[in-house]
Amino acid sequence: MGLMFFMVGCGTTSGGPNPFDGTPAGSNSTEDPIRIDVQNLSFNDVSVWAIRQGQRVRLLGRVTGKTDATFTINWNVALPISFSIDVVGGRSCTTVQVGVDRDARVWISIPSNVGAQPCQAGRR
Repeated sequence: MGLMFFMVGCGTTSGGPNPFDGTPAGSNSTEDPIRIDVQNLSFNDVSVWAIRQGQRVRLLGRVTGKTDATFTINWNVALPISFSIDVVGGRSCTTVQVGVDRDARVWISIPSNVGAQPCQAGRR
């Protein structure tokens, strides 16, 4: 009988989220896509993180020195977004919070001298 119970338990679905589908923890259907355009004016490579309510929640990616990159992420538009930029092997900076709407476009400008000059973000 224990085997039968096990088989029935494995065959049913609750309709809830699948922990094995690759969806990040804490994401849900209230999130909408936003596009993030990054301009790296520094010669150094950087890592760009999304910040929600003061906590780093997602690595957007790395941007090579003196290049631009575009990222698209799902975000709860009820919450503003800010970014943390880490220079590989060096300094870091954080942008101000930016309010977003569904399908928003956000820009980030990383200065040539991170730490001595502020990183900036805004909406297009």
